Amino acid sequence: MADGKINPTNYDAIPAYADDRRGEFVHAVIETPAKTRHKYAFVPKFGIFKLKQTLAEGLTWPYDYGFIPQTLADDGDPTDVIVISDTPTFTGCLLEVRIVGGILLKKNGVVNNRLVACPKKQAGIAQKTDDYEKLSDIPKEMMDGIERFLVEYSELEGNTIEYCGTCSRKKAYAMIDEDRKRRKKSS
Repeated sequence: MADGKINPTNYDAIPAYADDRRGEFVHAVIETPAKTRHKYAFVPKFGIFKLKQTLAEGLTWPYDYGFIPQTLADDGDPTDVIVISDTPTFTGCLLEVRIVGGILLKKNGVVNNRLVACPKKQAGIAQKTDDYEKLSDIPKEMMDGIERFLVEYSELEGNTIEYCGTCSRKKAYAMIDEDRKRRKKSS
């Protein structure tokens, strides 16, 4: 790079909605894949993923974790999304997902919600998440585990976490729209 400019993959150019308008599917960029102890975060300035932290021995991310591009949540980061799927993907993977609801949290007094999504259904391929249309379709033990993980790993980082409940699919999509507007205003 003779000119000193970084030419990264521009995840920020990916539209929030898979069809570039409000529809059923949104894009999710995976930062941290399931089954790893490492937590990765996208660094827009460099267009690369950074190792942010390593979880304590015995803890792993239960599901893929990432963000919805072209959004800006209350905490100053893109909208967080947890993608429940049969197998992990990889850091930087772009998925089309169906939002099924959200987990409402406050981190150190600031709203820090996490949306819950499932991969787009595929003709001829059965996935355990195909029947999940809303949060209540997800087994209670699974949801309890996700909620507990989100609180506990963040507390281990030294944060104060307040669990504020869950929200519907409709409310989760409204949050995406609000976060898209916030991002446009900040640009």
